[in-house]
Amino acid sequence: MRPGLLLSLLLAVAPAGAQVPQPRRAPPTDGASAGLSLTAFSARQGRRLLARDTDGDGKVSKAEFFAGGERGGKRAGVDPAGRFAALDRNGDGAVDRSEMDGVAARRFARLDTDRNGVLTAAERTARRRNAGDPSD
Repeated sequence: MRPGLLLSLLLAVAPAGAQVPQPRRAPPTDGASAGLSLTAFSARQGRRLLARDTDGDGKVSKAEFFAGGERGGKRAGVDPAGRFAALDRNGDGAVDRSEMDGVAARRFARLDTDRNGVLTAAERTARRRNAGDPSD
C-alpha cells in the first residue's frame, strides 16, 4: 500500500483530535544536519571544481576554469585570474586533486571557528562575511 494512501485512510477513520503518525523523512546524506567533516567538505569542493573538467583528465586547466564561468564575473573583489592563481599552487596551469584538497583543508580550518573538526551551517554561512576569499 502506498504511504500517502495509508495516511489518507488513517485520517478518515481517526477520531477528531487523534494523533496521526507522520511519515518519517530520511536524514540528509551529505551531513548537513550534523555538519560537514573535512573529508565531506573537501569532496564537495572538489566536485564543484571538477564540474569544469571538460576533458576528463582529473584536472581543471586555466581554459576550463574560465570557460566554467565565475558566477557572474568578478565577485567579492576577486577576479577570476586571481582566483585561479590562488588555486593553482604549483603554477603549472592546472588545478589537480591535491591542490583542490589543500585549498579545501585551509578553507575548512579557517571556517571551523570552534575547532571541533565539523563545519556547522552557521560556520559555513560565515563565509559570506569573508569577502575576497580566493579559495571560496
